[in-house]
Amino acid sequence: MPIVTVQFSDPVPPGAPLLLAPLFPDAFGYRLDSFEVEHGEVVNQLRTTNSAQEAYVIRPTAAPMRPILHYRLEAFDGDPPEWIWAPPATRYVIPSAELRGFITKLVQGASNEVEALQRIVDHAADHFWYGHGPGSLMEGRADVPLLTKPTRGHCLDMHGYCVAACRAAGLTAAYTAGFWFKEGSDRAPGMHCWFVAKVDGQIVHYDVAHQLKLPTRSVLPGLNPVPGVRFLAAVGKGLRLPFAGSVLELAHFARFIWLTDDGREHHPAHALLLHAKPSGADRFSPDGPSC
Repeated sequence: MPIVTVQFSDPVPPGAPLLLAPLFPDAFGYRLDSFEVEHGEVVNQLRTTNSAQEAYVIRPTAAPMRPILHYRLEAFDGDPPEWIWAPPATRYVIPSAELRGFITKLVQGASNEVEALQRIVDHAADHFWYGHGPGSLMEGRADVPLLTKPTRGHCLDMHGYCVAACRAAGLTAAYTAGFWFKEGSDRAPGMHCWFVAKVDGQIVHYDVAHQLKLPTRSVLPGLNPVPGVRFLAAVGKGLRLPFAGSVLELAHFARFIWLTDDGREHHPAHALLLHAKPSGADRFSPDGPSC
């Protein structure tokens, strides 16, 4: 029974803070058996207003000691919940008119949905090159643009783009985010995302970012194109979470958020560990994508 442990390295912020943490959906190989908190207690469970994605609200009980989270999981081969296939239509996945027009032509003549999806993925892989840096594809945009030249991006950019292109083609797809542990490692460097589609009655996963890191640029379907294991934490981009009389918009929710009584948000650095309790030698990473 795998256990994903989250240990924070940043201090507990002042001002009666509360910690938001995603509630893992039961899907894609694993089901949440239990959620445990050391040095804290779950005081509420919230649901986003534009999805069925849920979150835990945690109060530290031994500050300045930081809460430690344990997601205990079990194997699950059942169907994912239906709400996964109706992700929120937000600016992060709504195609622009230019993208919609291009994709409509791109998938014309495809023999089935699987082929149409592969054409979309190939288009994305041909135009993205992997890299981190200032800015993002969606910065200052109200919808997802059409890529016409090589564009730097990471997993968030690439997979949001693919979901938007799928929407333009009339395909069912969702942005999925969680934690990926490389084969042989019990530590993950941060959150990671991919996307999932339901085409011709079958569920297909694509991780374009991981594929672009491989020696070959042929982008093929698969939950783990680079050997390892991953756990789904949240589905959808632009999730809206009601909290303390206001609404938080989350670009994605495979991360953790401290909220203070003055309304400020803080995304703490953390270590992600698998199958083991944390120790003093654990490596910490700033909040951000692992790819």
